[in-house]
Amino acid sequence: MKTKFTFLLLSCVLSLPATADVVVVGNANLPKLDAETLNKIYTGRVIQVGGVSVVPVNLKPGNKLRGQFLSELLNSDDERYIAYWTVRRYIGKGVPPKEMEGGEMLGFIQSTPGALGYVDAAEVKPGMNVLLKR
Repeated sequence: MKTKFTFLLLSCVLSLPATADVVVVGNANLPKLDAETLNKIYTGRVIQVGGVSVVPVNLKPGNKLRGQFLSELLNSDDERYIAYWTVRRYIGKGVPPKEMEGGEMLGFIQSTPGALGYVDAAEVKPGMNVLLKR
């Protein structure tokens, strides 16, 4: 009985999907960032870094990596993050980051000065400007 339980428990753990490592990447003109600055960028409280205007980009709501990014780096979730930006926009304190699909995000970041976003660590290619690794 104990062996069956151990086998069942081990099977459940091994079948869980592995979480991705979130890596923040940016246009070549951006410097490395710390987690606090990144949080301020994605909440609209910092709009320039090193004299460069930042253009944060988010994946669309419901994306698994977006959920992980919000949880790990912003200590939030989709519902709270959307509510936060609804209030900020209503009181005239800015607009939320652009939302894109994963494939278009990398092209936008590479071609737009000041742009930054996040990807799965497996998507990082040589020559990409990695701003923050978790």
